[in-house]
Amino acid sequence: MTPANLTWRRLTADQLTRLYETDLCRDFPASERKPLAMILAAEARGSAHSWGVFEGENLAAYLLMVRPEGCPISHLDYFAVLPDRRAGGLGAQLLAQLPAHEPGARAIVIEAEWPEKAEDEAMAHRRLGFYARAGAVDTGWTEHLFDAWFRVLVLPCPGQEPLSGEEAMHQLALCYRENRQGIADADWKKLVRFYRPDGTEERFGL
Repeated sequence: MTPANLTWRRLTADQLTRLYETDLCRDFPASERKPLAMILAAEARGSAHSWGVFEGENLAAYLLMVRPEGCPISHLDYFAVLPDRRAGGLGAQLLAQLPAHEPGARAIVIEAEWPEKAEDEAMAHRRLGFYARAGAVDTGWTEHLFDAWFRVLVLPCPGQEPLSGEEAMHQLALCYRENRQGIADADWKKLVRFYRPDGTEERFGL
């Protein structure tokens, strides 16, 4: 499979629902999955969008993005290649193509499971290595989101001003704030937490 064989298409709400209930629930553990209603609400408000990558009419991969209006970053929320298309380099090809599909973004912000706190430490290390080979830089910042821990990476977009780790995290925090609809303040502070490289917590005034 080559990039020329693939087409990127925005997913409809119905397509996204089916993808969530089948592929996404298979590819991501419950601790990493946002409620479907939250994802659909963000899409309906225009602060998120989803890409399906197709070979003909067959889905090969999907990328769920968060990007509120005016936000200088695109947040890669979920990304997976379907099982029968893996191990052939497709994931790296798609990650390289992603900035071209997010025009105006200064960077793509990526969360990768923190190996030391992951259920499958070896797999988490492989994911970090995959993103690093694609050019993503570990900011040193970490997050505790819902029931999972992540390291935060920044994939620069060609031709754009570099984004510092702190600025990327501030924008990521705003993305989460924008899409926290239905979560009370007290619950929000427990479910979404950000930490500087020195381990101190940062709320960004949110």
